[in-house]
Amino acid sequence: MYIGALDHDKDTSQSPNHVEPKPSNNNGAKMLIVGSSNADSASHAKPLSEFLASLKKPADGKYFRCLCVDGVFRILIWLPTPPDQPTGVAVYDGLPMSSDLIKAYLDRKPWTKTTEDRFRGVDGRNVPQEQWLQPGPGVLPSMGSKHEREEEKRQLQEERRILEEKISRGEMSYGPACGSVQSDYDLRPR
Repeated sequence: MYIGALDHDKDTSQSPNHVEPKPSNNNGAKMLIVGSSNADSASHAKPLSEFLASLKKPADGKYFRCLCVDGVFRILIWLPTPPDQPTGVAVYDGLPMSSDLIKAYLDRKPWTKTTEDRFRGVDGRNVPQEQWLQPGPGVLPSMGSKHEREEEKRQLQEERRILEEKISRGEMSYGPACGSVQSDYDLRPR
């Protein structure tokens, strides 16, 4: 089983399985770093933004971003595959992340113990450069088939539709942290 973090920059016809469930009521609201002032959040965001901007991306915009289990942040592209077979991916670009950058990246997402434990003590700068673009087995996520991803997308859309109906009927309210856990990952080795 792959435990990592995926981001989607562009909406393509082949969207990967989400490694971590994303709350469907988030509506793109940004997570705040717990215990940090806005100035602290901004100071952490700049190095992360600069790091993400430094990665090369395909001109056609058909890629997704992935913080892999080894601490290397990679730009991945889809490989042509029959819709009923697990879809292959290839690395387009990759750069190692320091433990501070990994924390800044993960703090933008909902907290999970599994993710915190997986990235505890991870520093991508320890990965040899030749493995940035050619990682070993188990480092890249398994995407499942196109049919599986389409079914998952359909289920997520149905969940979102039900949630929006509840909000419109006044059964639920929407707020910046509605039902989600604010992130403050502790990735220090234990």
